[in-house]
Amino acid sequence: MGFDDVAQANLSVPSLTTVRQPMEAMGAMSAGIVLEAIKATNQNRDISVVRRKIPAELVARESTRALK
Repeated sequence: MGFDDVAQANLSVPSLTTVRQPMEAMGAMSAGIVLEAIKATNQNRDISVVRRKIPAELVARESTRALK
């Protein structure tokens, strides 16, 4: 089992099941949060704590199988 769906996970034998994170979506959301904090600072507003969840994806490969 792997994490971050690195290239080696698909190349190994057997290929490894992994968890893929939506890196582009995470980056875009993070940038938006930072820009909003900058805007709030410029407008002398309080900056609130922000928590967001973005679902990860399970990529099932040869290293796992369904139980009978």
